Amino acid sequence: MDPLLDEKFILTISQVLPPFFLEALDLRAVREAYGPSRNEGLCYENCTRVEFDGEVQGSLFFAMDGYTKLKLLPVIAGKYLSLHSGQIDAASVMLEFANQICSEMIEEMKQGRFEISLHPPENLNHRLYAIDPEKYRQYILIYHLLNPTKKESLGRVYLVLILQKY
Repeated sequence: MDPLLDEKFILTISQVLPPFFLEALDLRAVREAYGPSRNEGLCYENCTRVEFDGEVQGSLFFAMDGYTKLKLLPVIAGKYLSLHSGQIDAASVMLEFANQICSEMIEEMKQGRFEISLHPPENLNHRLYAIDPEKYRQYILIYHLLNPTKKESLGRVYLVLILQKY
């Protein structure tokens, strides 16, 4: 077992998320807080879980409150609609966006020589997801989203990482 595994995940997330938001949506993601957490569950108005396994088992949750979803969804949909024609639904857009973020992070971990595979994203909107602190280590990273061109705040997104204990 790698004693620095958790730190590698946190650093990878910290290195991948801000450039992803900048390149994909022209938004700044400013990290406000990060660290270990011992919550026994989580529940957000908008939450997507992407499970991964291989050398490391765990899940990454991409979550936000309703305000942030209302502000962020038009930006994501605007980029998404410019690439696709037709009608789209909000839940699918948010699932796909969270999946892209998580995929990017896992790809970075794979480049660090970890054998990891992703499962399909799972919609956990308005659902309580229990986390057993005896079974998982848990970390939370909080990012403030800013639109520099409109000089407005879009709220906060939360990334919760759980890794299975050995």
